[in-house]
Amino acid sequence: MSCRLDELVEFAKDFAPAVPAGIWRRRLKIIISVTAGGVLCALRVASALLLAAQEASSWGPDGHAVVAELADTRMSAEARKWIYEIMGEGYRLATSASWADSILHGNDSDSWQWSGPLHYVNVDNCEFVYSRDCQNNMCVAGAIKNYTAQLTNTSLSAERRQEAVKFLTHFMGDVHQPLHAGRYTDLGGNTIGVAINFANYEKTNLHKVWDEKLIDEYEEELYPGTYVQQDADYDMDRTQYWSVTADEIGRDLNAGGKYAGKVASWLSKCESLGLDVCVNEMVQESASLACMVAYVNVDGAQVQNNGSLSMEYYNSRIETVREQLAKGAVRLAWVLDNAFDNFTTTTAAPSTTSTTTPTTTGTSSDSTTPPPTSVPSTTPSSDAVTYHGRAWMLFVGILAVVATL
Repeated sequence: MSCRLDELVEFAKDFAPAVPAGIWRRRLKIIISVTAGGVLCALRVASALLLAAQEASSWGPDGHAVVAELADTRMSAEARKWIYEIMGEGYRLATSASWADSILHGNDSDSWQWSGPLHYVNVDNCEFVYSRDCQNNMCVAGAIKNYTAQLTNTSLSAERRQEAVKFLTHFMGDVHQPLHAGRYTDLGGNTIGVAINFANYEKTNLHKVWDEKLIDEYEEELYPGTYVQQDADYDMDRTQYWSVTADEIGRDLNAGGKYAGKVASWLSKCESLGLDVCVNEMVQESASLACMVAYVNVDGAQVQNNGSLSMEYYNSRIETVREQLAKGAVRLAWVLDNAFDNFTTTTAAPSTTSTTTPTTTGTSSDSTTPPPTSVPSTTPSSDAVTYHGRAWMLFVGILAVVATL
């Protein structure tokens, strides 16, 4: 393998075809600019493949907006007061629910690449082990704990606390998408290509099916007009589409709805054990759903690469999607309520932005020490390219050897 841009883009597209070529081109152009060739090039390309495939998507814009909007309707008056103080009067969580995704693909995306690993966690054998799977707190569980703590840290700049609100809103959606706690062997379903018999009958990958396509099919059935798929234009205002899902799930959460009696159980471990354990349990719940529901086809067999998913797969899985969105909303509201409970400071957040790079110091598996929240250059921090466990390092090593043959 050479380090010519066009050749590397084609190689990368073969590895994870659902990732747009433009994303690969940006990642690999950076790699070439700092690489002499040979093994070093292959190692850097392997790292880019792993990171970009994982960050290709999360709940699509509609799923994140639904979680945020429903959480907005459930959080306490005290939490709302502090959200308004941080973000501005009248702010709605749905406004920036997908901000954490958009910064990874915008004009300034290079300076945000450190945040890519915070959207997910890869697990082994359907079991989440914090010390193994969230090294240096660089996973979705560590991120939720970190940004929750930042909400009430008035020593941080106003900008940093605003980022904390937006990151937390987004990551509380991510943690409830089962394949954001999927298997490390297939990057949470990103490398499992499938043809789907719903939502425009296209070829995609299993991860994107759960991010967007199940929701697309659901919203197209509900929406009274002509529906536009989420990936048709990520920049458009999609309120008219996701609001039909929010309305449906909101009714089920209201008194007398089918989810109303489940809310207490969804929050039981949060209430009894606190945020740290509660977040870990959310990840484990998603990992279990990934193994029992997302990865399993309607015949009980594992979903295979280059396989297909029928309308029956959609019909039997959409309720899991709806319930996970509902859980995400209920738990996001709880996290915000809990964070601002008895928070009485009247000191406004500083208006200047800190230029100091935060660092991680915790080493315990139970550590809630914040992961980095900013970096001083356009190069991702070393923590941001930490991969999960020795299996990743073996994979990268093998790919590097093959690439140089």
